[in-house]
Amino acid sequence: MYDVVIVGGGAAGNAAAINIEGEVVLIERKKSIGEPVECAGLVSKRTLETLEISLEESVQNEIYGAYIHSPKGKTVEIGGDKLHAYAIDRTKFDRILSDKAAEKGVRYILNTEVTDIKRTPEGVTVIAKDRETSNKIEVEANLLIGSDGAKSKVREIFFECKPSELLIGAGAEIEDVSIDPKFVHVFFGKSIAPGFFAWIIPTNRKGTKARIGLCTIAPPSRPVKSLFQSLYTYPTTRPYIEDSAIIKTIGGIIPLGYMEETVKNNIMLLGDAASQVKPLSGGGIYMSLLSSKFCSQVANSAIENNRFDEGILKGYHDLWSKEFKKEIMFGMWLRRKFVGMNDNDIEEGFKHLENEEILDVINRYGDIDYPSRLIVPLIKKFPYMLSSLPRLLSLFL
Repeated sequence: MYDVVIVGGGAAGNAAAINIEGEVVLIERKKSIGEPVECAGLVSKRTLETLEISLEESVQNEIYGAYIHSPKGKTVEIGGDKLHAYAIDRTKFDRILSDKAAEKGVRYILNTEVTDIKRTPEGVTVIAKDRETSNKIEVEANLLIGSDGAKSKVREIFFECKPSELLIGAGAEIEDVSIDPKFVHVFFGKSIAPGFFAWIIPTNRKGTKARIGLCTIAPPSRPVKSLFQSLYTYPTTRPYIEDSAIIKTIGGIIPLGYMEETVKNNIMLLGDAASQVKPLSGGGIYMSLLSSKFCSQVANSAIENNRFDEGILKGYHDLWSKEFKKEIMFGMWLRRKFVGMNDNDIEEGFKHLENEEILDVINRYGDIDYPSRLIVPLIKKFPYMLSSLPRLLSLFL
């Protein structure tokens, strides 16, 4: 009998495990923590500051700005004057967290898939099987934390709500490129990334290695593999990657939308399972890590008081919602505007960035973790932009 069982050994699950004071077991379906990778691996500066442990070892490169490319080849430079983000080795990142949790006594059960979960008078029983031997495993706990991704088994069994939308991503680690290591590239175009965008992230300080990819709406208008291959022939992306060699491929599913319910008696949802993701970028590491601190804080209170009912666990939902609900709702509003745009609309949006004063405000106040913070400075400086603001912000936040 454990105090807490965590399903899912990604960044969120591992981070929660680090801070929970009690007997904790974590079940992960992968053979190894962090592999295969399902993430573009670009995080803000504050992401590495969220947890009270050093994650510097996972940093591959420092990012100072971005080149934004329109469907017809117009390019706008944003940032460049200061450090904004890091390209990280996501496998190493997750393993630093899991090693820290293991040092604190968390038990890890890897290569094991949850098949069912039952309620008991004391809490929950998680029923799983070893993916190699098919041996059955049962774990009992007072509290269950579902941190098992976009298609969460925990959410499927106990919650009626689900993400508003799913994105499908495909990408690769590549080498033999020659790009400015301080800048990411973001590409818009309905032909290469319908409903989202494509990217190139330099992953070493020489600009010779990169992580490329794209996301698109689900179900996709054409096979995701075909969309990925088109990156090598599309006019705006081809010059940067046409001579590159693929080291390994990456893929995953990204949930979007605010979830009204993330706790029930004895159960909490965390990370992608709770759709804790920025709708405009698809990034979820910062939101998940900060939410994991709220999650462990409330879990510790539940353990201390020997109370695991929804009344006490709701404190977690309230904490993370207070921090991020506005950002998710704002992002989804802008996203709906963006999905309705065609390539000509996107080109029109780029025209605003020919105004250096607008760019200056974006560079000064833009925040990749809290994009809504840019609205007031933009409207205050350019009140005439109020009607066209959704078009601009949906492209460049």
